[in-house]
Amino acid sequence: MSNFQLPGLLSGIDTKTLIAQLMIIEQRSLKIYQQRKVLWEEKKQALSILQAKLMTLRNSVQALSDSQDLRTFNVSSSDSDILTAEASYNAFEGNHAVVINQLATAERWVHTNGLEYAEDYIDDEAGTFIYYYNNKETTITTTATTTLEDLVGLINNDADNPGVTANILYHNDSYHLVLNGNEAGSDYQIFINASNTEVWEAESALTANGNNATLSSKIIDLDQFNGTLAGNEKILMIDEEHNKDHNGNVISMELNITSNTKLSHLISEINNAFDGRAIATLVNGEIRLMDNTCGTSQMELTLSYNPGSGSTTLDIPVISQSTQGGSITANLTGFAVSDFTKTQSAQDSKIKVDGYPSTSAVAEVQHLSFTDEATAGTFTLTYDGQTTAAIDYDATLVEIQTALEALSNVDSGDITVGGDILNNNNGTMTFTFRDTLGNVSLISINPSSLTPSDNSNYVMTEYTKGNDGWISRSSNTVDNIITGVTMHLHDTTDANGEELTLTRDVGSVKTKLNSMISSYNAAVSHIKEQTEYDNEQKKAGTLMGDYIVSTIQSLLNTPFITQASGFVENIDTFLTPGHIGLELDKDGVLSLDTNVFDEAIAQDYMDVLALIGADKTGSSTSNTVKFYSASSDYTTAGTYDVKVEVNGAGAITSAKIKLSTESTYRNATYSGNVVTGNSSFDDNGNPVYPENGLQLSVDLSQEGIFTATVRVKQGFAGAIEEALDQILKTTNGPLEIDQEHIDKNIDDLQDKIELEERRLTQRETRLVERFARLEKTLTLLQNQMASLAYFDL
Repeated sequence: MSNFQLPGLLSGIDTKTLIAQLMIIEQRSLKIYQQRKVLWEEKKQALSILQAKLMTLRNSVQALSDSQDLRTFNVSSSDSDILTAEASYNAFEGNHAVVINQLATAERWVHTNGLEYAEDYIDDEAGTFIYYYNNKETTITTTATTTLEDLVGLINNDADNPGVTANILYHNDSYHLVLNGNEAGSDYQIFINASNTEVWEAESALTANGNNATLSSKIIDLDQFNGTLAGNEKILMIDEEHNKDHNGNVISMELNITSNTKLSHLISEINNAFDGRAIATLVNGEIRLMDNTCGTSQMELTLSYNPGSGSTTLDIPVISQSTQGGSITANLTGFAVSDFTKTQSAQDSKIKVDGYPSTSAVAEVQHLSFTDEATAGTFTLTYDGQTTAAIDYDATLVEIQTALEALSNVDSGDITVGGDILNNNNGTMTFTFRDTLGNVSLISINPSSLTPSDNSNYVMTEYTKGNDGWISRSSNTVDNIITGVTMHLHDTTDANGEELTLTRDVGSVKTKLNSMISSYNAAVSHIKEQTEYDNEQKKAGTLMGDYIVSTIQSLLNTPFITQASGFVENIDTFLTPGHIGLELDKDGVLSLDTNVFDEAIAQDYMDVLALIGADKTGSSTSNTVKFYSASSDYTTAGTYDVKVEVNGAGAITSAKIKLSTESTYRNATYSGNVVTGNSSFDDNGNPVYPENGLQLSVDLSQEGIFTATVRVKQGFAGAIEEALDQILKTTNGPLEIDQEHIDKNIDDLQDKIELEERRLTQRETRLVERFARLEKTLTLLQNQMASLAYFDL
């Protein structure tokens, strides 16, 4: 009997190859899953590239979406070593002649009594040094071991340093303390005081919407204000018993309140009333008044509100003394004001622009009127924070003038004293200032040591306001003379001055448009590439059939082929991007016809900028109901119909609004003379109504029902930006939803792949085990057959 044999390791069967072939058949589902995953990953990659291109487009569109930013100017100077400038959106083309008579300088004081070494002790006992700068007073306390170097460190490292830098000057074998003001201009003088100055502060802050009020806060917007203005409301300094300067001279003030009156106006009026004898500021919403003269003071400030014939209320916080003048003495030996020399005065820059001011200098004249004869005693005069020595009641005019010229801030000839002396009955003493000094602080008199000593007997007034014939600013950077232009003064000029030339920077608008066109075309090209069918390769684009991507392309195209929102024919010069040269070809490629654009710019520059970047700007057909503001984020651009009813008491009783394309009006809210559109939001944080954030002002002086057509304009760049903002939203945005859908499919396929891989691993294991058993069985059979053959022999 012949031997029975099977191929294999022992049996003659190639089980490894057989298992591999069986597994290939088993892997068909896995490969399908893997192929599908690759397709979804390609979609994800395509969407990621699209998202990046759309973000680039949004950045380029944002540079165009505000017409104010587009309105830029090139500024040139006839001599940039003397004068340079830059312009903002609200400037105007043209040439300006600028004459610079004087540059602003910072104040500098040098200690005249130098020390042999910088490490020498400044005093053999503890002391106090007090200086005043930028409406703040600083007290420095020293010890017996404080060196000159230590004093410099104490000043410079003081957390309350108001802007003074101390250093050491080595001169004539001595070391001297130097105090430098960090800011230029007459508002930044340094005073070295013999004692502290008096401060009055409000006991609580004025607030607006719960926050500390600022100088720009309107009186009617303060939380402390209630009611509707009738038209004759005022803020007053109560009476002569409660409003005085350092020497007890009576101060008065009256500020009429309108809907536009700000806290800055109130602070300005207080400062005008004190005329340099004290300085009012607003600190964290609190009114603060600081004396301009150190020592014991009679200064007081009390404000009251008069509602006139109306019923409004304004709770002005009580203003009281927070720091008593003269309560701290400066006793650091050798560091009194007489021990310092002012080597450079803080002075303003002085310029003329286009020949203005055209008037010649006017000398300031102040009058001291008195109604009774002084018969005994002495008096002092205070000017710009410095006080004269005691002057006899019967001093001559020359003696009084000499006493003023002894002050460190008065040069010989600065002030001429004339008129009557105090021991005359019912007289007037005159103080005439040098005309180059311009408008100066009011001199005040302290008659407390005179007979009679009643302050009411001596009244100082500004008879003629000084004007030096120049525009003065406390800086060499001047931004509030030529509208929209910031000038930088570097040197003085001759009488002809230097010329500034402003021209439109049209090139920057073209550059920004071309940047948008480039990024737009890149995004559209990517969409086209990923959504079309390739006939040559017989392959569909990765994103073909993706509804969201198709919608994105439509959203991007629409602003270029439709009329801009809020723009109206026969009112606006240009209505569509095509009117200024932006064109889409049949393939959706965007381009700019520069000839058309240049012609449009020449025809109506402002309307071109508006068509590109109007940012919810508005207008109204009514003189009673006027556009006030709109929200860039929430107000829908378009044309609105408005109805407002005002009663005989000057109050709004009804306000309604709708888009002109709608049939039904909605109620608007109103407060005072301001009407606000419905500002409701849905659960996703989107405005429910198009008028969200739209505000209108109403003239309440007339009774009746008033209608208005209000236009809110938005340029095409803003429309594209809004569309992109919606597309690129990270929460519930269409692109984000599409990406989440793709990620979910990838995750699901990955789960199936991993499950299938586990199944295949198990299947392969079972096959190996099965064929191993088969091998074992066949091997056993083969051995048995061999045994049988042996016995047959």
